[in-house]
Amino acid sequence: MAAAIQSEDEIMTAINITPLVDIFLVLLIIFMITSSVVDQKQIPVNLPKAAHAGTEAPKASGLVVDRDRHLFLDGELRDSAQICVLLKQAVAVDEEHQVLIGADEDLPYREVVGVIDMIRGAGVRKYALKVSRAGT
Repeated sequence: MAAAIQSEDEIMTAINITPLVDIFLVLLIIFMITSSVVDQKQIPVNLPKAAHAGTEAPKASGLVVDRDRHLFLDGELRDSAQICVLLKQAVAVDEEHQVLIGADEDLPYREVVGVIDMIRGAGVRKYALKVSRAGT
């Protein structure tokens, strides 16, 4: 096996990029992990418990009503008129568009029914109520 012996007078002509590639791979892994952890900004809502709640939410628009009756569509504070317009646009694009409704458990039943009526008026025919598993 021959080894290349380099004298002090010769210029190095090869660069070892393996450490650089290793650093980029580690940064890529860190980015992938943190991007999957980062989620929409959370709106504090006390969801009611259900023993048979599913483990995954369907792909849909998220409509949240907090304790103070503020409406949030996909994490952004909106009024009911804006929500109706946006949902009508979504239904125009996809007739099967779904809405996942999350409401604080302390809200009166009539408030939740009013929200369901509003989204049905916008043309949405598929909706679900978001709950958390009992015992969590």
